[in-house]
Amino acid sequence: MSTFRATDTGMASAIDPKTFSPIPRPDSTVRVACALAIAVAVVEIALDLGTWVELDIASIYGIPLVAAAFTRNRRLLWGLMVALTLATFIAYALQIPAGAFRPREALFVNRALDAVALLVTAGLVQVWMTSMDVRERQAKLLEEQNRKLEVANDLLSVHEAQIVRQNEELMLRRQEAEEASGRKTRLLNAVSHDIRNPVNTISLMAELIRRAAADPAQSAQVSEMARSLRSSAQSLVALVSEVLDNAHLDSGLLQRHESIFSLNDFIEAKRLDLAPLADAKLLRLESDTPERIVRVRSDRIKLDRIITNLVTNAIKFTSNGGVTIGAAIVAGSAVAIRVRDTGIGIPDHEIEHIFDEFSRFNVPLGKLNGGWGLGLAISRRLANFIGATISVESEFGRGAVFTVLLPADCVVDIAPVVLPDAS
Repeated sequence: MSTFRATDTGMASAIDPKTFSPIPRPDSTVRVACALAIAVAVVEIALDLGTWVELDIASIYGIPLVAAAFTRNRRLLWGLMVALTLATFIAYALQIPAGAFRPREALFVNRALDAVALLVTAGLVQVWMTSMDVRERQAKLLEEQNRKLEVANDLLSVHEAQIVRQNEELMLRRQEAEEASGRKTRLLNAVSHDIRNPVNTISLMAELIRRAAADPAQSAQVSEMARSLRSSAQSLVALVSEVLDNAHLDSGLLQRHESIFSLNDFIEAKRLDLAPLADAKLLRLESDTPERIVRVRSDRIKLDRIITNLVTNAIKFTSNGGVTIGAAIVAGSAVAIRVRDTGIGIPDHEIEHIFDEFSRFNVPLGKLNGGWGLGLAISRRLANFIGATISVESEFGRGAVFTVLLPADCVVDIAPVVLPDAS
């Protein structure tokens, strides 16, 4: 309210009648009003001069002044007032008989009163013009103030919208921070749980090996103990690697490094690299490459990590039979890389959760531990990062098939296998 009063005071000072300039009127209106006022004045003067003094036409000399009011032209107003006043006394002087003039003579008094009436009328019209100009000036200033207020209101709306967006961004960042904090908490909980078994096994095997080295009778067991120690160490290294991979993905610093390579050679190389893991469990690790050479463009290192996670998980959950790494061209010229195993499979109600971080499911007593750890979650995130998708099909007790689908735009060319010249 105080701001509004200050504005009103400033407006009043801005429209002081002594300082403001009249608001210009439209040219057409001014011309018509001027012509009308002058025409009426001329007609009245002509009538007054052409009639007899007793008729007193001067009594209606105020009409042109009223017409002049619509012009808002003060010069015209006072010019007409002076001209009509002079015409009043000129007509009287021309029309009275010689020697009949007296100050108290009735006709002269009428003319004097007509002149006073003209002066009062001109004064009133002047006041009306001023008041109208003041009102119009007030209206113009009010309109200007309203325009400024609208602009200020628009700016305020923009600032409010910016504040809303900033609040939404802050809320989103807070949610992301809370999710990251929750993920770190789950990570610590899961790692503290999963790291305990291999560490305890390593410690126990180391103690047993120390005792066996001091007792020749137990030396035959050293080889089996060393194998168990190595297996536990490998599990611990794999867990630490998964934790580091997850931290790298969360950092947002991951970059794609694409190259062109033969998918056939890639699958065969993975089979050879991971064969010792399958041999250690007396499992078959086979490859099933396309009959034609398929060359793709992708991030080979990250694709290698995805397939390694899938194959090691397949070997981990397979006790009999084997694991097959295969590739095939599917509809739309896309490439599907499949990891098939003959393991324990996945229950239907668990399939939708296996790509969650630290997902676990219940297995029959004596069947490994039920955790996938971070391997599958990392595989899915890496697949999404390189533009691929990953899915699973399984029947509990009869194995599982994991499929990594590379889109058609990753395929560079498909060429037939060049056989060596028999000659």
